Amino acid sequence: MSHNITSEKLITRTPCLLGAIALAIGLVLSGPAACGDEKVAKSELPKLTDMQLPTADELLRADDPNGKAFDWIVLNASLEADRVVLVVSPLETRPDTLKTMAETYDKIEVSKPKNDEERAERTMRLKNLKQLIVKLPGNAVAEYYLPISTINHIILFEEIMLRRVDELLKEGDIRTAYELLLRVEKEFPAWELSKPRFENLLLVESGLRARDGDIYAALALLDELANRNINNPELRPRFGEIAAPLIEIAVADKDFNKARYLISRIEKVFPGHETATLWQGRMRSMADSLLNDAKQQTSQHEFAAAADLAWKAEAIWPSSGNSRAIFAQTVARHQVLHVAIDESRGSEIVYPSPRESDERQRELVEVSLFEPTSADEMTYFRSSYFEIWDPTDLGREVVFTLRETRPTWQSQPLLTANQIADALGRRMDPTSPLFDSRLGSFVREVSVRSPSELKIRFSRVPLSIESLLRFPIIAAPRIVDNEKSDATATLEPSAEMIPADGTGATLLSTRFKLGEADNTGTSYLRERPEPDGLDPSKYHVAEVREESFTDRNELLKSVIRGEIDYLPNLLPWEVDAFKAAPAFQVREYALPITHVITFNPLSERIVNAQMRRALSFAVNREAILKSIILRDQAMRYGRPTSAPWHLKSYATNPLEKPPEFNLRLAYALRFAAERQLQLAELTKLETAAKATAQETGDKFDSEAFRKITNVDYIKLPRLRMVVDPDPTSMEAAARMAEYWKKILFEIDLIPGDQLGAPLQDADWDLCYRRIRMEEPLLELWPLLTNDPSFDINRLKLFPDWMRQELVNLDYSASFVDAQDRLYTIHRHLAAEAFIIPLWEVDEFAVWKKSTLGIPEKPMSPYQNVERWIVRP
Repeated sequence: MSHNITSEKLITRTPCLLGAIALAIGLVLSGPAACGDEKVAKSELPKLTDMQLPTADELLRADDPNGKAFDWIVLNASLEADRVVLVVSPLETRPDTLKTMAETYDKIEVSKPKNDEERAERTMRLKNLKQLIVKLPGNAVAEYYLPISTINHIILFEEIMLRRVDELLKEGDIRTAYELLLRVEKEFPAWELSKPRFENLLLVESGLRARDGDIYAALALLDELANRNINNPELRPRFGEIAAPLIEIAVADKDFNKARYLISRIEKVFPGHETATLWQGRMRSMADSLLNDAKQQTSQHEFAAAADLAWKAEAIWPSSGNSRAIFAQTVARHQVLHVAIDESRGSEIVYPSPRESDERQRELVEVSLFEPTSADEMTYFRSSYFEIWDPTDLGREVVFTLRETRPTWQSQPLLTANQIADALGRRMDPTSPLFDSRLGSFVREVSVRSPSELKIRFSRVPLSIESLLRFPIIAAPRIVDNEKSDATATLEPSAEMIPADGTGATLLSTRFKLGEADNTGTSYLRERPEPDGLDPSKYHVAEVREESFTDRNELLKSVIRGEIDYLPNLLPWEVDAFKAAPAFQVREYALPITHVITFNPLSERIVNAQMRRALSFAVNREAILKSIILRDQAMRYGRPTSAPWHLKSYATNPLEKPPEFNLRLAYALRFAAERQLQLAELTKLETAAKATAQETGDKFDSEAFRKITNVDYIKLPRLRMVVDPDPTSMEAAARMAEYWKKILFEIDLIPGDQLGAPLQDADWDLCYRRIRMEEPLLELWPLLTNDPSFDINRLKLFPDWMRQELVNLDYSASFVDAQDRLYTIHRHLAAEAFIIPLWEVDEFAVWKKSTLGIPEKPMSPYQNVERWIVRP
């Protein structure tokens, strides 16, 4: 808003200052041809008290490049209420115009000129500094001199904007206020008048954010204010006003992590803040009360309950001093390993092949007679039950000596030779549900020489005794006399025998037993707890709690917050971040995991070898590996593969390379496969027509019949591929389906994580699997048949010569002979595409550094878990 001096009252005169404005206010027109006097009545200028503060829109328009900004010059008056305002165009000297001119005047005044010319210049400059050059709005040419003595103070345009900012903040209009502040900041960076406005804006916005429930944003704004001015008088109480109600709500909801975080945010800015001190005391009292309860539970030998109470106390407030000692002893006696699993539990899914979660549970619950310990080209085994196993008679006979003692950390029970012999006998009995045809073909006789000594005589020498005996010991179903009372018939199994399945059999060789299980996770407890009285540092994991996450991001957040001790599977693009984190230790599994596509051996849709080869050649393995599986163009943690086992295995034929990507060849093979089906149909029709012609006595021309008969209606069947319930695998399968669609294959993808009963053989044709094959000699057959029973009837997919090669593996005379046969099988698998190998991926697991005793190169997720130690 501007007020102009009226031109009718101006009088021009030649001298620099010939006339005076009314009441001694003079404005002199500059310029060599100036003449006449210009006068204005002071009563025509508006009073300061009557000036209206421009709106934000008016200020923003005036500040635009084509706008008309202005300054207010407040003139002296005997009374403050009588001060008037002269509205002028923006002054040249700004900000602090009067202060700058006064400092310049003092500096020139004390200077000492050396000659007459410098003295004259000095006099002229001092004279000019006693006057302010101004221009009136709307006249950019005329300049006027205003004596400094007549000016009370100057309100610059930017200060007017700041005054409007004050009003906007009172109204809560943060956005407009911030825009005005930015305009001022751009003109005068770090101006003293802007600083308190910025601080007030942060205070006002923090209050608005807190009112809207965005507490963390409100605290962030207060942190910014603290960085600007820690001595702001409103900052300390505002922290308490915002954080105190939230801390109270968090404690009431038992969200102690949030409560501690809010307290730490206050303490970081204001150590010893009254709100932080109050809640620290309350939460310490709550934690100490739970620790006292835990101490009482420990005295009653309720170690699991005591550990739970101790961890709850630690979650409320970290212990220190004597409380820390009580906490450490309590949780050391019953150590809980928290494991993060990115899958839901308790629901049956359609995936028809073994799952990773099944393998993990089996490893915890079942203890095989022999377990793998390490691997390179071959896999090496150990036994928790046998002390010695000595082959005699050129390997046809082996005497097993059982362990008669066990270390305190070992949770599995000691077995007797009779128990093992009974279990072997039932696995060799064709009428038993546990019948193992392969084991039965090797073992001729089992005899017990003493409770701790067992002898097995083989009909032919197995190449790997350890691999052959990789199964748990399951006791026979208990026989109940119907004449006995119901009480006798329903006796509970002993502490060292847990149900193995629904047949009534019990599992003898076990280390952990299944505890509580629901959709959020599963708990496993030691079958045999460690004894009392040991040094606290000698105890090991007593319970494994698998916590299920359906969202990978939430899982990682929980790991980073320290709520998880162990993550069994890192995705390839997560490995480097955890390796660089000082709080974690990353280990690579001894064997990579291999991705393959297997075929349903009983499906009649994929008997054509050309079809299988077309599917294999159409997959761009390297592109999918780089973009989806690894998300790494360098492929540091993965590589295309040519076999279902790892490439460093003794079974890998070095001459075999991964199948190449060739869409043209794949299309040609697909065409050949379809044409082969059409020719088969044509032959069928020809045979039927020839038989009809013979019955009617007509002459039959085969060549003419083939020319006129159209069998183009015969097409390749639509295929169904079920995919491993892993998100990355599903994404890779979708990309492969796009390649197959380019060569006109029709394939339906079935996500393996769909709820429902496992698919039957009639419901699928291909299966995307992730496997870790430890012993190809014994594990290849179950992979190809998708069944562990070694039923030769499930090899219908394969020609006779391939079936014979698989059977002959068990009859290898030596390791070299077995390797040669595996080389041949590897070559034939690639040539006939009986399986489609995709890629192998290096697998990594991550532990908190407080978890001790983990293997350097683990063979499986829970290898030696009984010997792991979880430190608080």
